[in-house]
Amino acid sequence: MIKLVVCEDNQNEMTHLKTLLKKDVITRFDLDVTYFLNPKLVIDDQTILTHTDVFILDVLMPEFSGIELAKVIRKHNKDAVIIFLTASKEYALDAYEMLAIRYLIKPLKASELNDALAMASHLVKKKTVKYQIETRTERITLNLLDIKWIEYRDHVLYFTTTESVIKSKFYRTTFSKTIPSLFEHQSFILSHRSYLVNLNHVLKMVPDGFIMNNQAFIPISKNRRTLVRKQYLDYTLRGGY
Repeated sequence: MIKLVVCEDNQNEMTHLKTLLKKDVITRFDLDVTYFLNPKLVIDDQTILTHTDVFILDVLMPEFSGIELAKVIRKHNKDAVIIFLTASKEYALDAYEMLAIRYLIKPLKASELNDALAMASHLVKKKTVKYQIETRTERITLNLLDIKWIEYRDHVLYFTTTESVIKSKFYRTTFSKTIPSLFEHQSFILSHRSYLVNLNHVLKMVPDGFIMNNQAFIPISKNRRTLVRKQYLDYTLRGGY
């Protein structure tokens, strides 16, 4: 069951959200929903902060904004999926810096909420998928979703994750043969002969590269741009699946 917390300080908006989160939606996504009108009640509940899978947060709340609340959540729960609600696009950049998966504009439509919940559900499930990295001294197991990108340099893999950079053992083979399962994974794209990118961490695509959600730039080689653009478009049209 996915634990979902909704924080919206406007009673009318909350009523609308409850209408959208009707029984069949809760059943379809296997949700356990808790509603809060006051963001401070979320902050004061350690269990909510650390054990919630998905947060739906209103951005514009007078006493404590959704962006500020998300910063607190991230300190306690780096894996939580965050969806923002707002009547303005003004805070979109701040929202994505909090690694929000959606920035939904009010009035919220059922189809938009369902799409966001579908992606959130997919991400929560993906967090349970593990990947093992072989270094020179040990094997490190981490969540597959935590891998942002991999660089292959001088026969060594450099895994940039949400926490650090992990250096692999030495390989006497080609890039694709070192990590074949990731090359075949639909969330990963070979943007350059030396870079394999996890699209879950891409903020946007520019003509010659990807801007990642930590503002890093990953190049796309000229001879791969058409293919990579198509793969990225297919991924976004699938809603991040």
